[in-house]
This record gives sequence, structure tokens and C-alpha cells, in this order.
Amino acid sequence: MKIGNIKLILLIIIISVALTRCKTEEIILHGEISGTVTDTLTSQPLPSVAVKLNPINDTTSTGIDGKYVFKSLVPGNYEVEASKQAFANETKNVTVSSAQTTNINFALEAIPVIHFSKVDLDFEIDLISLSFTISKTGHGKLGYTFSPSKEWIAVNPISGDIENETDSITVTINRSGLDQNIIKEWVRFNSSFHQYNLQDTVHVYLNGVLDQDKNYYKVVKAGTQTWMAENLNVGIIRSSKDLENIPGNNGIIEKYCYNDDPNNCKIYGGIYRWPEMMQYHSPDNASIGTTQGVCPVGWHIPTCDEWNILFDYLGGKVFAGSALKETGTMHWDAPNIDATNESGFSALGGGWYNTVTAEFGYFNKHGLYLGSNPSALWLYSYVSTAQLLYCNDLTIDYAGYVRCIKDPPKK
Repeated sequence: MKIGNIKLILLIIIISVALTRCKTEEIILHGEISGTVTDTLTSQPLPSVAVKLNPINDTTSTGIDGKYVFKSLVPGNYEVEASKQAFANETKNVTVSSAQTTNINFALEAIPVIHFSKVDLDFEIDLISLSFTISKTGHGKLGYTFSPSKEWIAVNPISGDIENETDSITVTINRSGLDQNIIKEWVRFNSSFHQYNLQDTVHVYLNGVLDQDKNYYKVVKAGTQTWMAENLNVGIIRSSKDLENIPGNNGIIEKYCYNDDPNNCKIYGGIYRWPEMMQYHSPDNASIGTTQGVCPVGWHIPTCDEWNILFDYLGGKVFAGSALKETGTMHWDAPNIDATNESGFSALGGGWYNTVTAEFGYFNKHGLYLGSNPSALWLYSYVSTAQLLYCNDLTIDYAGYVRCIKDPPKK
């Protein structure tokens, strides 16, 4: 036999062997898993169920018909998990065989979901009773209990069950023996559904005021008025360097931090432009303010008249600065003349910000507090006088701090 024929025969043999191996591998690689996910109670298909395949960490989701499929799987052992919000997860083990489709179906059990009308109860400085409601989505009747964190918190009813109705829950505070410091406690909601423990928390706040970011502030009474005893710090932080995009009426509360340092906002509060503080309402010239602005619900931006009522209560402007300022030199430069803080207002020397020049100024020397007229309360480290300037004539170039005052009781 000629050498050329021998080479040709060998080549044919090699190609045949290679093709055979490829065909074998192709068959081995093509196993599949498919199935349908349904609701246990209704037996109806469940769409948008996340189906995860371990250990290869592949994920798909069911279509509107509740079906899913994994293709081109190497034969072997797998774990398939089906999960959907408000349903109990289910996991099954499966062995994939070569050139076979393995059918794995799931029937998921709906877990009840509890809905709370409130999860934050602010009792402020004088409330003793507040209520909220609970309701449920999902199937079946669910029993529940409440567990207060302290013995002076009472819940009525303390337990019950809920199906399709809405239950009203009342929380009552026994203030006997409690001091006037800020108190933060809770009431725990407990229930169970088969092997699942359902829990949630209703927060209980006393002796302060809660803003929309869940900052809780000290408050102080001064005669007939109730003031925040800390600077407001609600909203998102803006950079003072972004002068081309000064915040406008975009429905978002925005603030500056002294020297663009977020830690200064935590200590001194946010710095707000006058229009932003007012949330773009007109100047408020009423004796008792009505503009909420950036303040919490039930509170408002003080007017010139309300500042003056505070000064008169403290003995007039000459003495009010002393009574309003925090003592010492932690947040005021020396000499911080005659500071007594007898009012409990605890004013800080946080300076201010000029939005035209993009300059911060007089940190720990001056405190600039905005009012709604527009107006500005200036406090100084080197005098005891409280100066109320620019009533109805404050330039909006200045940004300062905010102290809110509580709305009068509704008649």
C-alpha cells in the first residue's frame, strides 16, 4: 500500500473519532429542568416568581403562565428554589439526566402581610394616647400579640386576630415618674404563620418632635410657646461649590453643611436658604405663623412677632441673647459673654452661608436663625444682646439655621 493511502486512512480514522466524541459530549450537555409554579390555595399559575438553580447560581423567572425552564445543563444533581414576595420559599432537589427534560413543579403558600397605618408614634411633650390601625393582605386568619418595651407603655388590645377587617390599636403612656429628656422606645408586633415568625416594630417617641427623616429633636417651653431646642437637620445635603444649580422649588428639602462637612450638619444642623426654608411660600406676616416650610407637621417657621414674644418672656432683647445661647466655648468662641442658656433654647454659633459669594462665615462666633417675615435672629459670642434684624427685609442671599415653633392648639 502506498504511503499516501496510509496517511489518508489515518486521517479518516482521526476525524471519525473526533466526530464521535463531539456527538457524545453534545448529548451529555443537553439536559433540562422545567416546571410550573402555582398558588397553593387557588392552584392558579404564579407569574414573576424568581427561580434559582444551585450550585451554578443561575436565575430565571416564571412567565404569566407560571412556567420556567433551564436549558443546556450538565447531567448531575441540582437544587431548585422558587421565591416570591409574600409567599413562602420552596426548595427541591433534582437529578438531571443526559438528553432528558426533568419536570419540577412548585406550589407556593401565601404568607400574610401586615400593614400599619403608622410605625412612628410621637407623643411630644404632653400627649398620653395615640392610635394606629393594622390590616392584612393574604389568606386566612392571623393571631397577633403586642410586646411593649417598657411597663409604662400600654397597648389596647394587647392581642387579637385579624382576617379581612382593620383593627384599631391604642397606645397609652403613663408619664408618672418619667423625666423630660428625649425617650425612644418601641412596641413589638408578634405573630406566626406555620413555621414563619412575623414581627414588626412601632416606634414610641416622647418629649420631642420627629421630622420626615426620623430625626428626633429636643423641645423647650417658653411661656405660651414651645420651641425646638436643637437646630433643624432635615433634607439632603448640597455642595456649596455647585453655584450653577442652586436648589429651586423641586419638592425636595435641600440644605448646606458648614464648610461642606456633613459632620457639621450633625452638630449644628442644616443651613437653609430663606426660600428653601419657606418651601417657596410667600412671607408670613401673621402674629402667629402659619407656614410649615421645612418644619415637621404641626410646627411652623417663626415670625418676627413670635421671636419678640420669646425675647419679652426672657426679659427683653438686651438679656435674651444670654438666655438663648449655649454656655461654654464648645460651640461658641470665647468670651461667649454672659451665656446662661436659662431658656433651654441652646443656640449654637454655627455661622452662616452666603449663596452669592459661596462663602461660609463666622463659625462659632455668630448664630444666624431665619424667620418667616423674612427675618433673621443674630446672636454673637461677644455680646449678650439678641438682635432681630431685617424683618420683612432679609436678603435671600444669606442662608442660616432654623428653629421651628409649635402650632397653637386647635380650637
